[in-house]
Amino acid sequence: MRRLRSARGQSSVELMGMLWLLLLLALGVWQIMLASWAAEQAQNASRTAARVQGRGGDADKAARNAVSSALRKGMDVQVAPEHVTVSVRIPILIPGLVVDDQHLVATRDATLPNTGGVT
Repeated sequence: MRRLRSARGQSSVELMGMLWLLLLLALGVWQIMLASWAAEQAQNASRTAARVQGRGGDADKAARNAVSSALRKGMDVQVAPEHVTVSVRIPILIPGLVVDDQHLVATRDATLPNTGGVT
């Protein structure tokens, strides 16, 4: 009987001990999802800009309008003939956790082949 009383509440203590690990795991998964979302947005913007450039439009403006407003702040668009490169910063869940965020950039490019008949 005494042994039963000493184990009382043990599962609650174990849950509280593991709760920080579950929270850390959830933050890691969310950060990975943010990184893949930023990469997808950059790819979409580069393809849109390449299509607009192929039709004689403003590729930079098209790329900026193709991404979500949250990613436009640190966005870089490089336009070359038949080629567009878009770079966006990957959002960080906990600001200040990363000191140098210059490497946290998703860069994607798209090439529109020359279809104007000029070789």
